[in-house]
Amino acid sequence: MSPTSTPQTSNPAPAPTRTPVFVSHAEPLQRDVVYDHRAAQAALPVRIHFRDGTTAETVLVLTPGQVEHLHLQMGQAIDRRQGAMQKEAEEREAAEMARREGGDR
Repeated sequence: MSPTSTPQTSNPAPAPTRTPVFVSHAEPLQRDVVYDHRAAQAALPVRIHFRDGTTAETVLVLTPGQVEHLHLQMGQAIDRRQGAMQKEAEEREAAEMARREGGDR
């Protein structure tokens, strides 16, 4: 190349493009939550499920306020589940009693 010529530039390879992979849902793993007092954070192990069928394990990092909020929400979910289970049991019992009363005639 002569001193007066412009340097040849090669076309850079195009940056690889990735198709976005969307998250379907996350589930907590059956492992202990770790609390880091210095960082004031809790780390909940979770498995992320992607729509393409793949999964990845990571941690959900929560501040103390988020832990408290999650605690309240889980308590509400447990109460609702117990209420629904009680209602189903009562409905089954009522249906069984009606069936027995109908059969006695």
